[in-house]
Amino acid sequence: MTLTAKDNTDPRHQIESLGFQNRRHYLEVALGRNAGLLSAADQEQLINARVAIPGLGGVGGVHLVTLARMGIGGFQLAEFDRFEPANVNRQYGAKVEHFGQLKLEAMVAEARQINPFLELTLFPDGVNAANAAAFLAGVDLVVDGIDFFAFEVRRLIFNTARQMGIPVVTAGPMGFSAAMLVFMPDQGMSFDDYFAIDEGMSLEEKLLAFFIGLAPRATQMDYIDATRIDMRAQQGPSIAAACQLCASVAATEAVRILLKRPGIRSAPHYFQYDPLVRKFHRGQLRMGNRHPLQRLKLNRLKARWLNGDGPLRVSWKPAPLVNPKATRLSGPVVDYILQAAIQAPSGDNCQPWRFRVDRNRISLYLQPEVDRSLFNVEQYASLIACGAAVENMRLAASRYGFEARVNLWPHLPEPLRVADVDFEAAGRTEDPLQSFIPDRHTNRTVYDGRAVSAQMLATLKTQCDEFPGIELDLMTDRKRLRQIAQLVWQADRIRLENRQLHAHFTNMVRWTIREALSHRDGLPLGNLEAGKGGEWFLRLTRPWAAMNACNHLGASRLIARISYNGITRASAVGLVKCRDLTPESFIQGGRALQRIWLAATREGLDFQPMTAITLFWLRWQLGRQDGFAENQRRLLDIMWPAYERLLVDDANAGQGHVMLFRIGYGRTVACRTLRRPIETFSIV
Repeated sequence: MTLTAKDNTDPRHQIESLGFQNRRHYLEVALGRNAGLLSAADQEQLINARVAIPGLGGVGGVHLVTLARMGIGGFQLAEFDRFEPANVNRQYGAKVEHFGQLKLEAMVAEARQINPFLELTLFPDGVNAANAAAFLAGVDLVVDGIDFFAFEVRRLIFNTARQMGIPVVTAGPMGFSAAMLVFMPDQGMSFDDYFAIDEGMSLEEKLLAFFIGLAPRATQMDYIDATRIDMRAQQGPSIAAACQLCASVAATEAVRILLKRPGIRSAPHYFQYDPLVRKFHRGQLRMGNRHPLQRLKLNRLKARWLNGDGPLRVSWKPAPLVNPKATRLSGPVVDYILQAAIQAPSGDNCQPWRFRVDRNRISLYLQPEVDRSLFNVEQYASLIACGAAVENMRLAASRYGFEARVNLWPHLPEPLRVADVDFEAAGRTEDPLQSFIPDRHTNRTVYDGRAVSAQMLATLKTQCDEFPGIELDLMTDRKRLRQIAQLVWQADRIRLENRQLHAHFTNMVRWTIREALSHRDGLPLGNLEAGKGGEWFLRLTRPWAAMNACNHLGASRLIARISYNGITRASAVGLVKCRDLTPESFIQGGRALQRIWLAATREGLDFQPMTAITLFWLRWQLGRQDGFAENQRRLLDIMWPAYERLLVDDANAGQGHVMLFRIGYGRTVACRTLRRPIETFSIV
């Protein structure tokens, strides 16, 4: 279906009321500041030019507005979608007043406000094989605004344009950068030749080919979170800054082509500018994606992203909308609350919980069999995790106005019932920490040591306010951090030299992506941030005999230095304390810990638990020194006076230590941990 924009959509009467006599009079004034960069003849050529823009979303809408302001007088526009809130972060026309409105109608209105005299031909059904030729008829240039994942439509337009002798400019937002290619009909490579598209390729393979060909140097991969890219689900990150930059480079190239200025470089020439890393790359990718290096990239990405070896992605379903007057938890709301609960941290991601749902009550039970390691003395580590899960449930319920009343079972009756959480419709305001539940994660990378503001530290401390007997000790003094780092180094050395702990660790590592996807618990190898060399060492020392032999050569001392450096390079170190050693105190400590962790996430801080030292201390407090070799017990006995001097309150020697952690600013993690489906935790 093809439409010509009607005159009654034009605000020309407003122009007339301002005293402009006609189109030329208005454009002389409106485009006057282009003079000096464009001659009068240049401007006239642009006014008489016609540009086709397929797609008016992230980049397409900004293309239209930018080109209209530069004076392009005619457009062929194709778009079938409607604006919605999810478009706000990057799309020009995504405004509250436009939600639910057709993007084509909204963007035509926006363009008419810039130039009421635009000549527009509209294609409200988008572009397809039946109308592609009509869409391109009479145009001088195509500026690509198609969604990244709409590959077949893009391919159709590019190939049809080449057949019709029409140049095409594509500029893709890649991270914060703009990656641009130009396809001229009379020079360079065609779309299929450059991207090496064969008919036998799957859609996912074609998308990967487009991905690596659009930005051969891929500056964005230095900082982008690859776990957010999913070729199969056709989802990926995009930001307004890059969309705006794409419009700038594409509009400039459009002027170059339309005015026949020198410097046109057709594919296989490529251009990418990334303002975040301050890099500009341009070059010529001879043979396009058929270049041996490009083929190697493509094969590697296919193996990683399409065959189960790619970045692990955290499943997090969008929260469903519910009746704000509802007094009972609906099925979708229960699922959301449980989904939030299982995102809580647990020892080596063992996920030691089960849930029973009874109307407006969710009961949480402990599963002791999933972690019986030396770390989990009398299940205290799992109780901390259960406390974090309880707090996540409470936060998630606040999204729907439900208040959560938490009742703990401090004596843990059989079966091990930790807590009952009763939900009441109370019109509660959503807790601001709720939305950060899926983003909270452990970051084991090296931090840069930047100071954390006093305001941030105060914000973290206030998270303990609603839990009597729980407090957070935050330390930033560099001398004290070095002393704590020495203790952490000694504890990690013992961990590495303990056979039982080594067996538990290697059992919880998921050594391949397929294993991680199969189990959906434990620690994916990439999550350890060991680097390629470190991963090979971990594989080599998986048998205890190999690890023990390496320890005799000093491996445990060397590897434990990673933890030492982690503390000394941190911005701050925190210790969550509780009033005593009862299970109830540690559950409450877990709740407070989760709020602290989420608040750190909200503040943009990276977070890593340093658990060995506090869990070893807890064993000593509980009189459980079993499981350690004699030399390990002696070393721990030597450590404790320094530990008490640095971390134990003189007034409360019986205080419990829930968790030691470090915070700061690190790199984006290479890999996140996974969670099992919520139905696997259900008790009927």
